[in-house]
Amino acid sequence: MAEKINGRYEILETLGRGGFGETFLAKDTQMPSEKFVVIKKLQPLDNNSINLELVQKLFAKEAQVLEQLGQNCSQIPTLYAYIVEDEQFYLIQEHIEGESLAEIGVINFARCEAILSSLLNTLKYVHGQNIIHRDIKPENIIIRKSDGLPVLIDFGAVKETMGMQSRSNGSTVSSVIVGTRGFMAPEQGAGRTLFSSDLYALGLSMIYGLTGKYPIEFSNNPLTGELDWHSALPNIPNNLKGVLQKAVKMEVGQRYHTAQEMYLALHQSQPHTINQDTISYDRTVAVFPVRENLNVENIAHTVSSPNDSQGYVSRNDNNQDNNNIIVILLAGILVTLGISGSFFMTQQLRANQANLDRIEREKAETEQKLIEEQKKREEEELRRAESERLRLEAEQARNKAEEERRRAEAEARNKPPQVSNNSSSNSSLQDNTTTPISNNSDHSILSNATIYIHYQSDEFIARSLQNYLLSQGVNIGDDIDRQNGIRRNDIRYSNSSALPLARAVKNEIESFYRNMGVTKNIEMIDLSTRGFRTPTNQLEIWIQD
Repeated sequence: MAEKINGRYEILETLGRGGFGETFLAKDTQMPSEKFVVIKKLQPLDNNSINLELVQKLFAKEAQVLEQLGQNCSQIPTLYAYIVEDEQFYLIQEHIEGESLAEIGVINFARCEAILSSLLNTLKYVHGQNIIHRDIKPENIIIRKSDGLPVLIDFGAVKETMGMQSRSNGSTVSSVIVGTRGFMAPEQGAGRTLFSSDLYALGLSMIYGLTGKYPIEFSNNPLTGELDWHSALPNIPNNLKGVLQKAVKMEVGQRYHTAQEMYLALHQSQPHTINQDTISYDRTVAVFPVRENLNVENIAHTVSSPNDSQGYVSRNDNNQDNNNIIVILLAGILVTLGISGSFFMTQQLRANQANLDRIEREKAETEQKLIEEQKKREEEELRRAESERLRLEAEQARNKAEEERRRAEAEARNKPPQVSNNSSSNSSLQDNTTTPISNNSDHSILSNATIYIHYQSDEFIARSLQNYLLSQGVNIGDDIDRQNGIRRNDIRYSNSSALPLARAVKNEIESFYRNMGVTKNIEMIDLSTRGFRTPTNQLEIWIQD
């Protein structure tokens, strides 16, 4: 039975494998048409629980970006769903039927200009959303079979999240660099990706389309590092050559900074020399903008030339003056439009940069918040584990002390009393039986005690004292408890006969603190003077800190 993702998408074949995971062709079994989809299975590079949670949060955010891009641009695949299952991450995307630029073979100049122009329009939209593709190459440009338009696939931002890790200082960094050798801009290899990095990769992809050669197959200038691709295209039109040459400059500052700038350069009209003797002043020439929604499979240049029958009519000084005025007015209008366009373009770039900064800040804040929450959870887990460990130790010590006490009582019951005829011995025995607490040692006193411990803030100290007393054979009545308003360290008892026991406990507490290198003043308070009455062997310890 074929493997299914999420019980819905049946895998048909593997389209590719890479460092970030695998790509499959599948069909949607829950749609009547069982339409084809592309599934990208991504694997995080680090399965650490902290990094995995960070990757999952960023993956969801990048999936939202892909969904928005696909909904608003027909030349980007639609994202149908994203799935997180068994620490695996899946993107379910539209299947684009067609051939990649790497598969269709060498293309002519006209088709190259059409594909380049269309992709620049796509990048204008993508960059306008403050998104950088990061991995443009011939394999990621699909010429769609239905309309011949180029479709941009396999955005790199999602793959970058698979390598996200959190640093000890709370910041996050990706341990991977997304891109393809040869098509990746120099600054991208250093972890710095710009809009012009996409334009660099697009330029090299177009050069591949024209030559069928990968960048690594070209020689390069040993001084500047620039690729010598021009010699493979001696007949390339000057305008297209200039656009590609500037796009693939090694220095960022020498490239086009925006897709709009590169688009305008591609469609810049070539200068012509006007012969006044062949101008017909009674003709109106209409200029139409280039239509980008075209089928790049069927491109032909149609050049119209003047009809010989449309010759020179007549000229006089007035016509010449009028023509000069028209030329001046047109020049003024063009200059004004150019200035206005530059102004609006600058404003748009500033707005885009502001949005990019805002998104980066929000992303950093989200990552920081996630890391802080994870740290809090870990600290809380450590506190709970430590508290549980202390509780178990105290319980074990209590059980051990109880067993020893019972064993001692059993031995005392089974041991017959020694009787002596010596009157002094009888007198001594009588004195011992009437004494409420034995004077043999503090240990014998403590073994019959029941003690309750209250603390104000430091549970660790209270637990440690509890364990210490248990090791001395003291019985702890209940688990320690926390009380507010404790103003001093004292021992409280409600039976004057418990004074020897209180002294013995005081000695043990002071010994406990001395072992810690701390001197504590422990007071003893007899509550029987206030009307309280408890058994002789029962007292309470109150710890301020």
